[in-house]
Amino acid sequence: MSERPPPRAEAAGHAPRPSGLGAATARRQPQGGPASGPEKAAAGFVLLMAALGAMNAFAVDIVIPALGAIAAGFGIEGGSDPQWAILAMFLGMACSQLCLGPVSDRWGRRPAIFVGMAVALAGGLLASLAPSFGWLVAARFLQGFGTGGLRVVSYAIMRDRFSGDEMARVVSLTNTAFVLMVFTAPIFGQLMVEFAHWRWVFAVTALQALATTVWFHIAQPETLTEAARRPISPAAVARTFLEILRIRAMLASVIAIAAVFGAFATFLSSAHAVLGGIYGLDWGLPLAFGCISACFGVVSFANSRLVTRLGAERLTRGALTLWAVSGLGGAAVFATVFDGVPPLVLFMLWLGPTLALFGILFGNLLSMGLTPMGDRAGSASSVLSASGTLCGVALGAVMAELWDGTVLPLAGIIGAAGLAGLAAMRWGRVG
Repeated sequence: MSERPPPRAEAAGHAPRPSGLGAATARRQPQGGPASGPEKAAAGFVLLMAALGAMNAFAVDIVIPALGAIAAGFGIEGGSDPQWAILAMFLGMACSQLCLGPVSDRWGRRPAIFVGMAVALAGGLLASLAPSFGWLVAARFLQGFGTGGLRVVSYAIMRDRFSGDEMARVVSLTNTAFVLMVFTAPIFGQLMVEFAHWRWVFAVTALQALATTVWFHIAQPETLTEAARRPISPAAVARTFLEILRIRAMLASVIAIAAVFGAFATFLSSAHAVLGGIYGLDWGLPLAFGCISACFGVVSFANSRLVTRLGAERLTRGALTLWAVSGLGGAAVFATVFDGVPPLVLFMLWLGPTLALFGILFGNLLSMGLTPMGDRAGSASSVLSASGTLCGVALGAVMAELWDGTVLPLAGIIGAAGLAGLAAMRWGRVG
């Protein structure tokens, strides 16, 4: 079944049916000229959306330096079990992303955000008090269930106001601010391990949820009007998801995002084993994350400036090509020259710029997938985000099984993700 091309205003980067703040902005804006109000509020809006998106990333990254202490605290010796403190959160995120997007389409963005925040707060507190590793994994699932939905709804809020290349620009700006927030997470984690107790790692995430809730309540009005809200029922949600997946470009975006986010999540779940296990980094672990975050921030900011000139599709194809070449080429060089364990400096020079391309890939693929969705942005964002997160859990489990004390499984997964993304875009004619 062929899809109708988006309306001309859509391609220009503006949502066809502005709602909430978008509708208010349209009413205030003189015909043919820019509005001053939104420009003044843009920085605050970008920072708030970045804070919502950073909830799950912060809660993942802060735990990575503490995995060794957590394993020791629960008497876990060897194996990949400690990684489930991260993978369980990704699994919770995926379940939440499938639920909270439709909820936000039915009752509005603000109620959905408050529900997610409450669940995230409860999960963080329970994780800090967990009497066993099994309880910790369950609490992390709950925490992921709360924070994963926040990410989806923040994208829906952005889609309420922007679309197309303009949305890709806004997402890139939020990613730039997001990096500055996430950069501090491993530092906090290491500080907790060195000077307090690993349980404080989870307490900090609960405090973050509380502070962000207050900020959102004060700063962000509802962006989805009553007229644009959709009824919700299990059958209706299933039909909506099926309708979305019948759109070829949307399905291709789902496949590409699943591959891209899955590879990125694989790095996060294996970072302690790779950087701490192979290279023995202690306080160097936050520094390594800082280098990767700096590269990510530079690429995200560059994407925000280039995407409206070159287009999201062109930049995304280029980034996927570089991922495929870098991942597979890196694996080949590391295997033949260094027996799978290159020197740390060389590995970081490869890893930082390669992972930084995620700053182009995820936001652009998401915006291209959401462009034709209109008032179904919440449900569509759920499908896109949940597919990536579920793939992250699957690839993280695969990485745990393939773990051989070298960096080769990680490099190979990144290269394969680039190839899968390119194939999906070509098949779906995304862009």
